[in-house]
Amino acid sequence: MGQGFFQFLIHKKIMARIRYEQKTVNLAIDNGQSLDQGKVKLPAGKCIGMAAVMAGTKPTVFVNLGISENGVEIVQPSDWQFFEKTNGGTWLASLRNMSFDCDRDVTVDLSAAAALAADFKLQVIFIIEQVIG
Repeated sequence: MGQGFFQFLIHKKIMARIRYEQKTVNLAIDNGQSLDQGKVKLPAGKCIGMAAVMAGTKPTVFVNLGISENGVEIVQPSDWQFFEKTNGGTWLASLRNMSFDCDRDVTVDLSAAAALAADFKLQVIFIIEQVIG
């Protein structure tokens, strides 16, 4: 390949801009219950990070958070605390790293190991990287 091709690739990389879009879904498991799910449309791009923010008292049992599309697993369920924002570094670095294509409707599932003794509310945040230009 000629030098012109590589200059084109370098120019294209320099000209491209990155934009981040945030999408959220709010979930709640009521006292005495163990399940909830919500749907969210993720715009075109790549999900590069996720976070979960809880309101209220932390449950005393595992509460798994998973992502799927039409019943096909995208993010394997694991305890929601693995999605909590961490301290230090940049804002993006403090999120749980992800890497899946978007431009689709996804279902976010919350599933407790047992019925909860108190209401549990969780906001799940998706960060989508979009290349512009």
